[in-house]
Amino acid sequence: MNQKMVFAALSALTLGVLASAQMMDKSAYVRVVHASPDAPAVDVFLDGKQTVDGAVFKAVTSYGDVPAGKHSVLVTVHGDLKKEVLKQEFDLKAGMYYTVAATGLLKDIKLTAFSASSMMSKSKAKINVYHLSPGSPNVDALAVDMKNAKIVSNLAYGKMVTKLVNPMGVNLNIVPAGKMTPVVKNLSGVSIAAGKSYSIFAMGTLDGKDAMAFDLVVAQDKVAMGSMKGK
Repeated sequence: MNQKMVFAALSALTLGVLASAQMMDKSAYVRVVHASPDAPAVDVFLDGKQTVDGAVFKAVTSYGDVPAGKHSVLVTVHGDLKKEVLKQEFDLKAGMYYTVAATGLLKDIKLTAFSASSMMSKSKAKINVYHLSPGSPNVDALAVDMKNAKIVSNLAYGKMVTKLVNPMGVNLNIVPAGKMTPVVKNLSGVSIAAGKSYSIFAMGTLDGKDAMAFDLVVAQDKVAMGSMKGK
């Protein structure tokens, strides 16, 4: 067999393996975020089965695998199934990663869903930034150690953005869009590695006190197989 035939055979085999892997992955991946500052602790039910128990404000779960297709999400006050907070149906696609967040203040709370692919880079770290702070303006994220280079630009409430960045020790200033000051919040002391994915959630309110105050929550994006199967 000559070199061209060997290359063609290997290419066909590789494509076949990739196609088989894609066909086998019939799951979507879902995580839950409690981003409503004044809402109580909640329980979350997926298709009638409890998957999250007593999530408090700023809680971020791992991704759990669920069959692709339509699913019903019910949120109740923790420990009281009769006190329904939210209920919504979602149509989930295979191979996609979904973040379902309880957003807004309690008076206008809603479920907001964000979707992302699993695309990664071996040499870069992936950062997903979510603006979930009700009443806050559009924001920029400036890399302090890179002469305040903009990592995120003009991110609006209820939106998310994904960036591939060099592995680094994070030192970001969150500021109103187009400005250098005031620094709403600094995020430092977090290291991000190549080939991994991380999420940064802006939560709370600028005029909030103590537990409701504006904050940045960082989570490494991980999958916990079976975590959405029910407790």
